[in-house]
Amino acid sequence: MDKPDDSRFLPINNSYAMQSYFEEELGKLKKKILKMFALVDNQLDKSMQSVFNPEFDPDDSATKNENRIDKLDVKIDKLCQRIFALAQPVATDLRFIMSSLRIGNEIERIGDIFLEILERSETIRSYQETIAPFGIAELFRNISTHMSRLSEAYTNNNSDLAREVLDSCRKTRETCKSIFQEIIAGMTAKSEIIIIATDLILVVRDIERISSHAENVAESIIFIAEGKRLK
Repeated sequence: MDKPDDSRFLPINNSYAMQSYFEEELGKLKKKILKMFALVDNQLDKSMQSVFNPEFDPDDSATKNENRIDKLDVKIDKLCQRIFALAQPVATDLRFIMSSLRIGNEIERIGDIFLEILERSETIRSYQETIAPFGIAELFRNISTHMSRLSEAYTNNNSDLAREVLDSCRKTRETCKSIFQEIIAGMTAKSEIIIIATDLILVVRDIERISSHAENVAESIIFIAEGKRLK
């Protein structure tokens, strides 16, 4: 007796298996991005300590942490390539993958900048009374809020929250420009500012750059949720 032909069922089973695999890979991608958010939050904390804690003792933990961020960025890139090759995503899934890839790149750059702040803060941290009036601590707090809210917006696919962060980042950049001018003006009035002016200006510039990258993250989240590009 001939065996029944079950071949007609294979495409369906393969389709189910592929869909399950695809969803699993998307889940891995999301987890890796959220891990990058967590790691860059550690970089932010370290950089804040390096600027505002006179007793801060630099070690290699920030460098090791940055290496983890870099490796995650590479893994995300390879994961996206694998998804493209095997699943050929379209529509919403394609937006999610492409935007997550961009978000990973932006977070990696943010981590690099936090490390730059830590490396150039040595001359600043001994002059707390001098830097206090410029409101730089508030800038760091703003950045911390931006990053935590972006992580939440990405997790929950919340474009409204991403738009709020986008507006806040733009305000932070404007504040950075104002503080930059205040430092320049202060150099002519207080000689002690001249000693740390260059590094202080570069730290403010770094925060402005971080805000720009955070804006790009917010725009990518909005694109995932709404399919709209703001630029």
